[in-house]
Amino acid sequence: MSALAPFRRAFAQRALIRALARRELSARYRGGALGFLWTFVNPLLLLLVYATVFRFVFAPRADVRPYALFLFGGVLVWGFVSSSLLDAVESFRVNGPLLRKTTVAPEVFPAAAVAARLAHLLLALPVLAAALAWAAARGSVRPGPSLALFPLVLALLVIVVLGTAFFCSALAVPFGDVRDIVANLLTLAFFVTPVLYPADAIPERWRWALRLNPFAPFFAGVQDTLFFFRPVPAADWIGMAAWTAVSVILGGGVFERLRDSLAEEA
Repeated sequence: MSALAPFRRAFAQRALIRALARRELSARYRGGALGFLWTFVNPLLLLLVYATVFRFVFAPRADVRPYALFLFGGVLVWGFVSSSLLDAVESFRVNGPLLRKTTVAPEVFPAAAVAARLAHLLLALPVLAAALAWAAARGSVRPGPSLALFPLVLALLVIVVLGTAFFCSALAVPFGDVRDIVANLLTLAFFVTPVLYPADAIPERWRWALRLNPFAPFFAGVQDTLFFFRPVPAADWIGMAAWTAVSVILGGGVFERLRDSLAEEA
């Protein structure tokens, strides 16, 4: 039994995963007047709300300006993480009949859930890029070479999310409570992960706790590359690599162990 087997099978059926992700996106926006334009309109409206609220209603953090842009980038990436895992947990319940009637590899369904949410994020990134360019033109931020490292941070995060999606989706079939557990853990994780605040805001004596949070080094890396434009510390790269390995081994291993029973129980 190989923990990498689910990842290899998912990669082998990447064309089907793309098709399922495209179907999910089409179904989500079918019948709307704007269609796929909502993938740009939604993040743009979110950015405008943040910019308005933190300019006229709440005083932003003095050490993080423009805070609306800082928060927008973090929330976009967190939305990918949380939505991917919630959709993946439901993937076998939603696609159970299809899984039982075909010979499609079970890995395809949680992988397609992650791929669809990744597409949402990638389509929203131009809005973030335009906001960064506008802030740079006003002198609010000064983009640097570290921006080029964001794709690597995101790629590692995608692997972690995929491994976690395999783990949670497989367990959700025999254990129905997993859906509620994941939803509640994600709510808690949102506040203990540096999304609303910079990682540096955590007191030094509690920094060790961040190492127990699998998403913390990734969001610290997102902040460093997308907002502060500074090199990502070696400790964060080590944390990202370690949690990537854990997610692949644990997620792939659990999925492979339960794989044969998924079609029967879904």
